[in-house]
Amino acid sequence: MKPYYILIFLAGFFLSCSQNSDQKIRKQVTLVAENYLMSQLPNPQKIVSDDGLITISDDNKIYIIEPSKIFIGLIDDDTKKDAIISVLTFQGQYQTVSEQFIILKTENGLTMVRALESDMRIISLKDRIITADVPEHSRNNPLFNCQSCWEVVNFQYKKGELERMK
Repeated sequence: MKPYYILIFLAGFFLSCSQNSDQKIRKQVTLVAENYLMSQLPNPQKIVSDDGLITISDDNKIYIIEPSKIFIGLIDDDTKKDAIISVLTFQGQYQTVSEQFIILKTENGLTMVRALESDMRIISLKDRIITADVPEHSRNNPLFNCQSCWEVVNFQYKKGELERMK
């Protein structure tokens, strides 16, 4: 009976270590995204809401980072955990094209290697496959906001580009 308790204890221990590692990566990814966004604005202001949303803005532009929209996993060819994060973008009161930041683990720590403007909504990151909801129509089409006009698409990061899988 004692060996079972030891196995349960070890499983719980390793699971908590993995979650702590992901929390640490999540904080680092947030910091990388914040630094990048603050460098994009002339006079940035940062506000963190009670529910954890981070707003970085100036008089004209607003970026919103949702920590729940950070996906951690393998993106490139190495075995180090990477991340992809979606950032909402507003020009004045109007939402514009959102951005996705691909952040890879390098020798220098986590580094943003690509910022993509796209209306995709990331669903998951697993086994180097990024799954996202993608609108079938462009923003200037009246059907852009049609809820049934989105498709689920898989992408892979290859040679610095996010490529749609066939």
